[in-house]
Amino acid sequence: MENSKRWQRAELLIFTAFTILNLLPFVATRFFPSMDGASHLSNSNIINQLMFHHNNLFSQFFMINREPVPNWTSHLVISLLTLVMPAFLAEKLLILVILGGIPFAFRNLMQTISPKNHLYSFLIFPFTHSMFFFFGFFNFCMAILFLLITLNYWLRNENDYWNRRKVIIFILLVLATYFSHIVIFGLEMILVVLQVITNSAASLLCRKEDFRTIVTSLLKRVLVITLAGIVPLLLFVYFFYSRPGTREITFIARKVLVDYLATVRPLISLNPIIEAKYTVILNYLLIIPVAAGIAAFFYRVFRKFFPGPATAGNTVERLLPGTRFWWLLISILCLLFLYFRLPDAYGTASYTNLRIAFVIFLVLFLLVSTFRIPWWIGLMAIAASIYVNTALIRYYTPSILDLSKLAVSCNKASEFVAPNSLVLPIYCMDNWFTGHFVDYLAVDKPIVMVYNYECESGYFPVKWNEKSRPNYYFGNPAKPDNYINFELTKGRPSLRLDYVFVVGQFDPQKDWFFAKLNRILTDDFTRVYATETCSLYRNRAATPKILPAR
Repeated sequence: MENSKRWQRAELLIFTAFTILNLLPFVATRFFPSMDGASHLSNSNIINQLMFHHNNLFSQFFMINREPVPNWTSHLVISLLTLVMPAFLAEKLLILVILGGIPFAFRNLMQTISPKNHLYSFLIFPFTHSMFFFFGFFNFCMAILFLLITLNYWLRNENDYWNRRKVIIFILLVLATYFSHIVIFGLEMILVVLQVITNSAASLLCRKEDFRTIVTSLLKRVLVITLAGIVPLLLFVYFFYSRPGTREITFIARKVLVDYLATVRPLISLNPIIEAKYTVILNYLLIIPVAAGIAAFFYRVFRKFFPGPATAGNTVERLLPGTRFWWLLISILCLLFLYFRLPDAYGTASYTNLRIAFVIFLVLFLLVSTFRIPWWIGLMAIAASIYVNTALIRYYTPSILDLSKLAVSCNKASEFVAPNSLVLPIYCMDNWFTGHFVDYLAVDKPIVMVYNYECESGYFPVKWNEKSRPNYYFGNPAKPDNYINFELTKGRPSLRLDYVFVVGQFDPQKDWFFAKLNRILTDDFTRVYATETCSLYRNRAATPKILPAR
């Protein structure tokens, strides 16, 4: 017994050490250069300006989205943190929560489902820095964390007396999942409902309790789920039905979807050709425990019908430990059905299939943990997973260091921008990943960036204030050749742009816009900041703007 406790403590220390080592590369730079991370930081700053600083200029351009949309969690966390610390530290704390919380939440869930096989929790590490993490989909990552915590809380309390405190905690966990990501909320509800159905069916088939007791227990659990899910479910329905039906719906070919599963596509972030060489190993490593589990099952059947003397030191136990196995198996089949049937994109909401695939792999790991197989087989899978995780991090590290330099350059330019200024961001780099890096300019200061993709989509906490959003222009209105007016609403006054922020190098010969931009910058602006990757131009007549409140 003492040796067992020592092993448990040692294993926990090893797991903790791996968790720390796994997150270090992602907090080692000033900013973690994700695709959308800069926009989330910038919009969190807008939330602060509107809610806590009551900035009149910002209220002319922006408003808090009155619709209770998902994608709130990470924005709210960053907004509150940036009240007392700079944006880069707030982002680091959020990353620590994600990369530190997901492994331990997954480990605790696996301990609940299969206490003897929780070593398989090491399989989670490559999935902490998935493509969604690199893309800056922090709300999705937070939703995964809440999904794991919610499932674990439900499983540990499903058969207990549900007092008011437990019900309130479960309701808050479900709401937290919804306000993190709507797809993960939907999958969470499916998994919980399937668990209740499977558990109740098993009780009836095995006659563990009388029929009345089973039905009473089922109704109590249904009531708890209803209380927790009724409000977010109504919001879920409203979210989709309130969207225009003319939005483009995109499906992915079945062959491609199969390839996504074979290469574990949710983990591939930067280069599919290179990263797939490592991620495909995760599929191979799962073949070993699955094959061993199937072999153990048939061995058990054989011994049942052809009994013989017990074999000394036999390490093969029964394959199916109970309802948890069937729940997880049925859940995977249901998730696979959704994976192949649902569209991948609905308007600007996308990657639905890959989000579902991500959860499929997590549930598959939980299913594998229910297999009763020799410990050394699981150790082989764990070793392969750690190898894949290490190889991916080694591949990502140079890109993180390189991209972080661009992020820091964009952020440093804000030192040369006066508060309450209007800035036109122009992105001229041929890199799909860094398109939103311009927003690093506005993560710490009250700076209005006149382009904001989150405000355009309507899926995020901040949107344009269409009732008062001013038009804007730059150049000289008296010289048509040196003047561009961005007239968003006819008849509304236009404000002069104070700065132009260019990331990359633009070609004046490319088209009329860049030709006119070059003339305007030459005649009316002064370059006040420049690096190899970005330049900031200040209007010579620029002054900070503070508009009266309306």
